[in-house]
Amino acid sequence: MSSIPSAFTPGALYIAGFAQARAPHVALLLPTDARSGHLVHIRIDRGTSPNWQYQHRIQKIQGDMFLSSLLQIHDVSAGAISVHDLCEAASAVPAPENDTFGECSRWVYKVVQQLAESMLLVLEDAAAEEEFDAFAAGNRAYARRDKFPNVAVSQFCS
Repeated sequence: MSSIPSAFTPGALYIAGFAQARAPHVALLLPTDARSGHLVHIRIDRGTSPNWQYQHRIQKIQGDMFLSSLLQIHDVSAGAISVHDLCEAASAVPAPENDTFGECSRWVYKVVQQLAESMLLVLEDAAAEEEFDAFAAGNRAYARRDKFPNVAVSQFCS
């Protein structure tokens, strides 16, 4: 297993990218440690609904073969964001009523805006969306059980 990058901090908030066939699936992750954390995202479960559904769950970090990217958007040293705060902000943003590919990233950025409006993080520039897209695009090689996801710190959020 590759070592844990120094930019990774339990308790910080990350935009997470998961490798899939086209663009990465995008979510928000609040790690409790290097092994796991709390994930909020939207997903389509074609068995029960053809539309996006909000989900909060525990997510494996170290050793997950699809998690490739973690972009820190809020450091715990600036004040903790609780799981309750994260879930409350995520629940306030409606899931799209369609099954269009790519909605997950748009939803995540709306949750980030909600967190900023709630004064839980600072969003300095809307370019954070493009920042994550550019960062995650080169991280497919990190989607392996023996690699820790690639970690970076946002220039536009804190």
